Amino acid sequence: MSPPHYTLKVIVCVHFILMIWGAQFVSLMPTVYWLSNSFVLLLGIWSIASPDSFDAVLMYLILHLFTILEDIVLLGIYQPRASRSIEVNNVQQGVKDEYRFSLGMVITNLILKPLTAFLLWRIYQDRGGRFSDFNFPNLPQFGGSPPGQGNYENIDQPVPTNNVETASSNIEKPHQ
Repeated sequence: MSPPHYTLKVIVCVHFILMIWGAQFVSLMPTVYWLSNSFVLLLGIWSIASPDSFDAVLMYLILHLFTILEDIVLLGIYQPRASRSIEVNNVQQGVKDEYRFSLGMVITNLILKPLTAFLLWRIYQDRGGRFSDFNFPNLPQFGGSPPGQGNYENIDQPVPTNNVETASSNIEKPHQ
């Protein structure tokens, strides 16, 4: 197996462990946290299962980047609520410890995601994906053709020809 294959396996395993530990305390993060991260990890498993496909890695990378934004939003909404109910109220020390551990794992997972997104981009490039594969019409800076050129065919270039005689040149014209 090539090193990118090991890298992809490590990425999926590390994020799986951190996601499970982060979702351990139910009051901290909603169900959508572990559902969306589990779906993205399934795309990672698909990327491992199809080592020649750069599409699988691209989908994994795009949704991985989305989960970075989603984790920030979910932490911003649900962490203060959980903090008020756990830290401020007098709850058992074990519950506080579980909350703090889960919060630490969610934050660690979030901190590692940009690094793993860069590694996923490198794996995408190693599998043959290119930035120019992103094609937005009429936006040349994003891989599309410049405005007004469309599918330009350069007529100044000679067209490759076959040196094989065609059957039509050997046919005689009827005499009239």
